[in-house]
Amino acid sequence: MKTRIMKLPLLLSALMMLTVPAPAQDDSIVLSLYVSPNGSDTNPGTEEKPFKTIVKAQETLRAAKPEKEGDKEVILLPGTYWLTEPLRFAPEDAGTIHGSYHQVFYEGRDAVISGGREIRGFTPLEDGIVTADIPEAKSGEWTFRDLYVNDVRAVRARFPNEGYLRVAQTGEDRRTNFFFNPGELKPVDDLEQVELVFLHDWSLTRTPVQSIDTDKSQLTVPIQIGGNLEFFRIDGFEPHARYFLENSRVYLDAPGEWFLDAKAGKLYYKLQDGETAENIKVIAPAASQLLVVEGTQDKPVTNLHFCNLDFKHTAFNEKPQKTYWGMQAAAYYEPVVRETPNDRGGMFDFRVVTAASAAVQWDFAENCTMGNCSFRHFGENGLWFGKSCYANLVQNCVFEDIGANAVMIGTHQKSDTARCNVIAFSRVVKPGQTLYGAVGVWIGLTQNSTVDRCEVRDTPYTGVSLGWEWNDSETPAKENCVLGCNLHHCMLTLSDGGAIYTLGRQPGSRLAFNTIHDIPQNAGRAESNGMFLDEGTTDFTIDYNLIVDTYRPSLRFHRAGNNLVENNFFSHNGEIPAFITYNNTPEENITLKQNAVGAKDEITQKFKDTVKDLFFDYRTR
Repeated sequence: MKTRIMKLPLLLSALMMLTVPAPAQDDSIVLSLYVSPNGSDTNPGTEEKPFKTIVKAQETLRAAKPEKEGDKEVILLPGTYWLTEPLRFAPEDAGTIHGSYHQVFYEGRDAVISGGREIRGFTPLEDGIVTADIPEAKSGEWTFRDLYVNDVRAVRARFPNEGYLRVAQTGEDRRTNFFFNPGELKPVDDLEQVELVFLHDWSLTRTPVQSIDTDKSQLTVPIQIGGNLEFFRIDGFEPHARYFLENSRVYLDAPGEWFLDAKAGKLYYKLQDGETAENIKVIAPAASQLLVVEGTQDKPVTNLHFCNLDFKHTAFNEKPQKTYWGMQAAAYYEPVVRETPNDRGGMFDFRVVTAASAAVQWDFAENCTMGNCSFRHFGENGLWFGKSCYANLVQNCVFEDIGANAVMIGTHQKSDTARCNVIAFSRVVKPGQTLYGAVGVWIGLTQNSTVDRCEVRDTPYTGVSLGWEWNDSETPAKENCVLGCNLHHCMLTLSDGGAIYTLGRQPGSRLAFNTIHDIPQNAGRAESNGMFLDEGTTDFTIDYNLIVDTYRPSLRFHRAGNNLVENNFFSHNGEIPAFITYNNTPEENITLKQNAVGAKDEITQKFKDTVKDLFFDYRTR
């Protein structure tokens, strides 16, 4: 039985009652095309004689549209479809809403869409290390910073293998150098390939290393550490910040680690127990995107649906000067080369840009869906419903092992506002694997966006983030909701966030019926919480949430406006008795009503007894 997501109402409310996808009616399909990795584009595209490429099926659908009105489908038969460029869809590839109403489906049957390349020909060296030739790396045609061995992200060779080092003392300019503890770092012959990973409270810097002076115990970088705001200086958050080093042959000393010597065109990998040069399947990413759907403001892509597909392996896009200064939620500062020195003698200015487009990117799309899909092993962002996306749905999907944000809805600007988009019944696991300041689900300047009964876990920073304005000024953001979600084991690496994080004025927004637990003690300077309602957060209702096992208080407000907190259930770890703190927020701004605080087991049972019928009654009103 097919498990396609079927036609959506034209006005998909953010508070609609969602159900598990219903099976499609086969008699609604007027044209079916088949694709197989073993097919041929000279075939007619039948199940017995399928096409080889998805692009050929796409072209055939375009040509057939004038003659065949009605629903159409492309069936991707089992196998892996290797891409070097993303699949691109425009309004002419989709269905229609007005006039003759029909839809277009792309459905997988154990089909994988991969932007990677398989690497073979490994030979053994000493100490359990195997190597393979990558001539494209030596020529500069192809390098990569992610590697997957037997479908698991391998560890880029690092020092130390576990945990972090601490800055002993910052250099005089607090930007370009710092001192380490004597004897802690050793010289390496391949310093030009080494990367410093420097952790700020809620973001990180990735930068090349210019020198490691073991006589002075001093490390220097070529441009600077951190973006242009003062608190991103080396000692901006704490005097002894955390850091580690990646990508040297010297650091390749633990099973499961790898190193790409781009100069020599050699890949090295240290085998784990049970692995041999013959039985490892190694894939490195090459394409940065897999699927791009883009309409226009006047002609959006409509009624285009993807279901039962596995999307895998996208590359991290190297930044200019190979330097990355994280800002927040995988947005970053970019160095801009000056023609003449600035007033400080520097040759770089800085501008804020967003992270690269996602592996699966949607812009100007309406009434489209992605259902029962998986998104794994990405270098940067996962799925993004961006500019003017309206009434689109992600349902029953899995996002796992994502380099940056797993799911994004909306934009960072006040134009092209996304509205009425929903992610429901989905699971987000391990986002931010390269850019630790990324989040599981990012809701930007959007309206009526809903995260509905999802699980988000194992995040280095925040689980779900809403808003993109650091004050209470008016923006397009309003009526956004996080409802019935299970958010846990967040804030595992960075600080100053929570399972849910909010910014700015968002009238009519609601955080309700969520279960939040296992938020550990903050690793950096600022505390981490169940919910962190940050600068400008205004006009939220926070109700019927269970928050337990948070090392710090369940709720923290900072420079927030008027918000309502009622009928919530809070517990603490026994050391922090307060369930709420008000950083630079007048306490009278926060209305508290009928919240329960108590021991974990007692408060959990009260929550269950209270909301067992309330949530579903509310959703069907």
